[in-house]
Amino acid sequence: MTKFKDAKLEFPREWEFRVIIAEAARPAAEEGIAKLLSGRSVAVSQGERSRNGSYGTIVLRMEVGSQEDLDTLSLELQKVPGVKFLL
Repeated sequence: MTKFKDAKLEFPREWEFRVIIAEAARPAAEEGIAKLLSGRSVAVSQGERSRNGSYGTIVLRMEVGSQEDLDTLSLELQKVPGVKFLL
């Protein structure tokens, strides 16, 4: 069995973030994400919505250059208003 904690990622690599947002805060979340990722080449698509429409998903695909870059992006995306969590 593979132990994931011992696995090392190779960089640079393509990465996909699934950003779960509150639909009521979608405009603020989209603006914050766009501001944070300005200057990066990012493919953005819409994911699924929750059954009652309260939450939605924004899918971001981009190249990350290092583990530090990945960790920083993860932390900064979580701070964007309207973002509930990342997958």
